[in-house]
Amino acid sequence: MTGTVTIRSTADILAAGSDPRYFTPEDPALLLHADPSRREPVTFTSQGVRLAGHLYRPRSGGVTPGIVMTGPISSVKEQTVPHYAERLADAGYTVLTFDPRTFGESEGAPRAHHDPNWIIEDISAAVGYLRTRDDVDPGRIGGVGVCMGGGYMVSAAARDRRISAVVSVAGGYNVGGTFTKIMGEEGFAAFQRTVIETVERAERAGEVAYMPTIAKELTPEVPLAAMPNPEAYSYYDRTSKTDAPTWSREMTVASFIPYLVYNALGDARLLAPTPLLIVHGTTDTALLPEYAQAAYDAATGPKRLVWVETHNHIELYDQDPYVSRATEAIVEWLGEYLPVKKSE
Repeated sequence: MTGTVTIRSTADILAAGSDPRYFTPEDPALLLHADPSRREPVTFTSQGVRLAGHLYRPRSGGVTPGIVMTGPISSVKEQTVPHYAERLADAGYTVLTFDPRTFGESEGAPRAHHDPNWIIEDISAAVGYLRTRDDVDPGRIGGVGVCMGGGYMVSAAARDRRISAVVSVAGGYNVGGTFTKIMGEEGFAAFQRTVIETVERAERAGEVAYMPTIAKELTPEVPLAAMPNPEAYSYYDRTSKTDAPTWSREMTVASFIPYLVYNALGDARLLAPTPLLIVHGTTDTALLPEYAQAAYDAATGPKRLVWVETHNHIELYDQDPYVSRATEAIVEWLGEYLPVKKSE
């Protein structure tokens, strides 16, 4: 991360999203592969709901600082987060990843319902679980999130002061703002009305309305999807077949109701004195760099903003050199604010 880094304007980035050169299928040579032998299955509860997690321990053992990790929207614990968790464990941290309630191997209903408030509660429950373990220092627990998990980690830390340091990678901080920039104010309002009316019709019939989690694009046959773009389709379709069989190809339409108005910028203002590291790609049509800058500007405590030169959003999920560059920044930051003691 030396030299000059150019941050592209939002207008330029959104224009790039319509350009087929913005996203091309991943180069297999750049893809990272997780090691399932590094994971220990664990369970804990959040608001009375049993959650399934994976624990990553340093090879050296002993009592260490703890890290709670959460990942992208719709993802399960076998996607994205293992590549960071393994590297953080190698750096001396005990890392807990988990399936949010209603996803993967975790309980909860309706299935595949994404609610930011639920995930924020689940993060706090994960912190509580780590604090009960004899191999984790209960006074030294941090949070690391990727994609929407980054924004949710900021929100969780603003509410839960047991979290001593926060890292957000390729984070989402202003969902409604992003949709408005893409759709315009009237278009965004019309989209919200469509969502509410779809949910309302299903409820009147005693049903839960579902939509595809991914689609290459919206069509008359697929008028609604959580992530209708080739970038998301490529990543989730690939990893669901190779790494994450419990990932759901559908989500509740009602997920959009709380998600579309999620905004972490106010929480970033309340985060101090908890230190914040933001790592973001220079080109990202999914979660705009301008909101990463806005979250950084809003935080008043110790903070750092690291730009990684990227071509799209998902390079920071499971591709090198992007994940390695992000992890280097994370380990350096945690070494300052959540250090591993030499004896650990």
